[in-house]
Amino acid sequence: MIGLVLPGLAPSSYEEVKDFIETNPFAKKRFQEASDIIGYSLAEAFREATEDQHEVIESAFLANSIALLDYFYERYGLHPDYSIGASFGGMSVAVQSGGLTFGECLWLTHESAKHSKTYFQQMDAEYHTHFIFNLSLEETEELINDFQAKGMELELVGHLEKVVCLCGEKSVVQSLKEVINQRSKCFSVHTMKQPIHSRLLTELKHQLRDKFYSQVVFKPLQVPIISDVDGHIYKQSEELKQMLLDGYDHPVRWDLVSKSMKQEHIETAYVVGPRNLFTQLLKYEFETIGISPDTVMHQVGIS
Repeated sequence: MIGLVLPGLAPSSYEEVKDFIETNPFAKKRFQEASDIIGYSLAEAFREATEDQHEVIESAFLANSIALLDYFYERYGLHPDYSIGASFGGMSVAVQSGGLTFGECLWLTHESAKHSKTYFQQMDAEYHTHFIFNLSLEETEELINDFQAKGMELELVGHLEKVVCLCGEKSVVQSLKEVINQRSKCFSVHTMKQPIHSRLLTELKHQLRDKFYSQVVFKPLQVPIISDVDGHIYKQSEELKQMLLDGYDHPVRWDLVSKSMKQEHIETAYVVGPRNLFTQLLKYEFETIGISPDTVMHQVGIS
């Protein structure tokens, strides 16, 4: 059995994927399609984007992901048995599975990100999400309990095998970093200056459902999807829609995804997307093939 993993949003600048965007025919096509939909040059906007321009960054990530998916199909000629979208990778899965067209998904991504940015700005406090490497789920729960006993709220919003993601107010996350720095076997990886996959975003989820998701029609799925929220296997279009919405206020549980992958006898995982952790995370349990802008450009002789 073959699984196709489409990873979530990872920090990446235009310069890191410049050669792919400017020279790869699949990327050039997808960026042009995206530009036609949003009404401005996505490549130029991505080149100049600041970290708070989420609608540009997310749209560019989606365009790159689908361009890499186009390359995957041409090079390998494979049809995966299951698709898995990690976090924002669920949007790519929506396209890959046939649930949405690229155009529909790009519009939904762009408009949802703009709306979300306003929502974040209006929240009662500044919240961050912190990624930590090599902290077990049990240790994470103990850490959360310790913080809560001191009146500091932390929420587990992601468990990605060797990486956990915790969300809290900016000052609480700063205290969390200080604690992590004192531990020898784990370390901080990255901080996002916004909440993700958090119960803080339930109202945002409802707003996006009513304002944007209601405007697109989800179509029958061409491939089963393993949910990154609970590991369940979804085969219906409405299930895909709910999975994407649940991603706003439910934690990512890759341990449950991995369990389902094994139960379904997936042996090989193709990880298709810009820079991410998943090729490394999966290689210990599955035969893993990574397809990123770097690997594509090396395969065509551009380094």
